[in-house]
Amino acid sequence: MNKFMLILFTILATSTVHAAESSKTQIVNLSVTEKGFEPSSINIKAGEVVTLNVTRKTDSTCATAIQIPSKKIKRDLPLNKPVSIDLGILEKGEIRFACGTNMVSGVILTQ
Repeated sequence: MNKFMLILFTILATSTVHAAESSKTQIVNLSVTEKGFEPSSINIKAGEVVTLNVTRKTDSTCATAIQIPSKKIKRDLPLNKPVSIDLGILEKGEIRFACGTNMVSGVILTQ
């Protein structure tokens, strides 16, 4: 029985390591400019870890923060300082993001 448990543990540990190694992180760069979020529509591949790097490059909009309601995320965006937001693994669908007042917005389309 102990030998069986050792073999099972080894198999499970090895498969977990391979799964972690095979997952990719998609890094998406998002800027806040006079035009709003750029790009305002982002296409990504489903089933992979996604990280948003958001940089506010202007004081000319109300987008001094970003919120992603479906992920319960809200972050301040300091001027000219990138903010990294880990979204985890995204499934197929649509995730909306916006400024704190919902006047400037965008969408992540996961396919």
